[in-house]
Amino acid sequence: MASEAKDPGVSGRKPVNFELTRRNLKTSEIVALEIVRDIVAQNLQPGDRLPLEAELLVQYRVSRSSLREALRLLEVQGLIGIRPGPGAGTVVGRPLPGNLSRTLTLHLHMLGASYDELLEAWVESEPVIARLAALNPDREAVREALSPFLDDSHPYAVREGLRFHDVLAELSNNRVLSLVLRSVAFIVTEQVLTTTERGELEEHIVHDHRELAKAIINGDGELAANLMRDHIRYEVEHFREFWPLRIGETVQWR
Repeated sequence: MASEAKDPGVSGRKPVNFELTRRNLKTSEIVALEIVRDIVAQNLQPGDRLPLEAELLVQYRVSRSSLREALRLLEVQGLIGIRPGPGAGTVVGRPLPGNLSRTLTLHLHMLGASYDELLEAWVESEPVIARLAALNPDREAVREALSPFLDDSHPYAVREGLRFHDVLAELSNNRVLSLVLRSVAFIVTEQVLTTTERGELEEHIVHDHRELAKAIINGDGELAANLMRDHIRYEVEHFREFWPLRIGETVQWR
């Protein structure tokens, strides 16, 4: 007699019902969502002004306290900016990896994730960005963006070393991966790379960036991904040697 397939719901543990774990949104959170939806629907750009508070109160039909809490929620995420004093008002912000990374570090800290895990995530995510940049169909944009990195004697190549990775993210042609994966890289840059002496790495970094730029300009996605993985692993191993005790520490919320 053939054995019956096991029903994942039939076991000693009840399956998790994710719907039951979701809490009801507060009024301020609902208003925050509506504000963002309206920003997108109206195609507002970073720096564009939102209506005055009195107008927003009428538009969203909420109390002043709920509206202000909604605006604070969005300000913390960097999605709006509130300017005090002369010319005061609320302006549209910009979705940035640095803003997302702050929320991400809070979750990683609560999760107990270590810097070793963070660095491994960085090693695995950067090659994805490099491969996608190499496959970008707008070859002219790729050449224009990466040509300055081909000359390793050019001051730009050293000065804009960290900017190189942002350029690749922009060339990846995928806003989801660009934002999410660059938020991981942002945490690494802010909490890891800036704690080490960079001078001895500059020559190696500039060389790697030049070779990566060549591969991406040539449209070789696999080579770009492999070069990026080697490039990032070199930096990770340098950090492990420089600060071995920190590898096992929990990622800090900043």
